[in-house]
Amino acid sequence: MMHKDDQKISWFQRLSYSGFRWFDNKPRPGILKLLYKADIQLLPGMFVGSIVTTAILATVGAFIVSWIIFTYLIHTSYSPILELVIPLAACGGSIGSLPMITLNKITAKRVKIDAVLPFVLAYMAALSSAGMNPIETIRHVGLKDFGPVSREFQKISYRTDILGDDINSAMSFVAQNTPSDSLHDILIGISNLIASGGNLRSYCEQESHELFELKKAKVKGFIDSLAAFSEGYIGGIILGLIMGLIGIVVMGALGLHLLSLSTAALLEIFIFVIVPLVNGLFLAALEMRFSSGEF
Repeated sequence: MMHKDDQKISWFQRLSYSGFRWFDNKPRPGILKLLYKADIQLLPGMFVGSIVTTAILATVGAFIVSWIIFTYLIHTSYSPILELVIPLAACGGSIGSLPMITLNKITAKRVKIDAVLPFVLAYMAALSSAGMNPIETIRHVGLKDFGPVSREFQKISYRTDILGDDINSAMSFVAQNTPSDSLHDILIGISNLIASGGNLRSYCEQESHELFELKKAKVKGFIDSLAAFSEGYIGGIILGLIMGLIGIVVMGALGLHLLSLSTAALLEIFIFVIVPLVNGLFLAALEMRFSSGEF
C-alpha cells in the first residue's frame, strides 16, 4: 500500500515532468551521469522539471506571503522593494537547492567510498587468499554491507547478470561513473588484472596498504587544518571582536562619534550585524575548506 508521503512525491514528480517530457527527446549524458553518480533514479526531464517547478512554487509562495506581511502587518517605505527582493531570493535559492543537494550527495558518497575502500581491499585480499576467484570476490563484496562501495559492486553484478555485459565492460562502465577517483583506479586495475590473469591477492594487499597510508596523511592534514582554523578564530576573530567592542565603549566614554552614530547605535550594529556576519563568513570558509572531503 502506498504511503501518504509517497503519493505527495509522486504527484509532485508527475506535475514536474508533465511540462518537461520534451527534454528527454534528446540524450542528456551529462545530467544522466550526474544523477547516476548521486544514485538518484530520475529522468533528466523530471530532474530539470523539479527544479523549475520548485522555483515557481517558491517564488509565488514568497510573493504572496511577503505581500500579505508588508500590506497588512508591517508598513514601511521599503515594502515595494522587499516584496520584490524576497520572491527573487526565494527563486534563486530554490533553483540552486536541488543541484546543490545532488552535488552534496555525490561528495558525501565519494567521501564514504574513500573512507571504507582500504578495508574493502583488505577483505578482498582475504577472500582471494582463501581461493575465491576475482569475479566471485566482486559478487561477494556486493552482498556485504560496505555502504556505497557495495552498491558500486552491485552495479557490476547487475550489468553482467541482467544486461549481459562481460565483466571487464561492466567494471569499466562503473569505473567511469563513480565519483571516487580511488575506486576508479582500483576497478580499472582489477579489470586489467582479470584480463591478464594476475594475482588479485597481492594487488589488493598493495593497494590497501597505499590507501591506508593515504588515509593517515589525510587525517593528519585534517587535524592540522582544523587546528589552524581554530587558532585563527580564537586569535583573530574573537580577539578582534573583543577589541572592537572595547573600542566602541571607549569612544562613547570620550564622547567621540563614528559617522555621526551614537554609542548605542554603534553597539547595535556591532552586535546584530558585524558579529553574525563575521561568524557567518567564518562558517562559510569552513564549509568551503572541508565540505569536499579533501583535507
